[in-house]
Amino acid sequence: MAIVACVSPPSASRIAITVMKSEASPALCPFFGKCDGIWIVDTSTGVTEFRANPQRTPAALCDLILSANPGRLICSFIGDVEKRRLCSAGVDVRLGSCVNAIEELVASFQQLTVA
Repeated sequence: MAIVACVSPPSASRIAITVMKSEASPALCPFFGKCDGIWIVDTSTGVTEFRANPQRTPAALCDLILSANPGRLICSFIGDVEKRRLCSAGVDVRLGSCVNAIEELVASFQQLTVA
């Protein structure tokens, strides 16, 4: 497993969401390492960004998340190894439901279950 250190402290205004990217809009992905990528929302500016997950492994996804430097992550599932890695880097990991829209998940982050 590659170890990626955050160059600067994670930004609390940046939320990463593991997503399936469709033509219409991204949706929360039920599978951690197999997702299409991460959708990043900067809650202070409203700017969004998609970063692809070409390797589709849990370790590669952790690398991708850490390189985006979010302070928070929303996923529908996460393994213990990945959760420990992200939490030790200062990322607040929460679990969301795939039935909710990305915007709803971001707006209700504090009410989501801690992973």
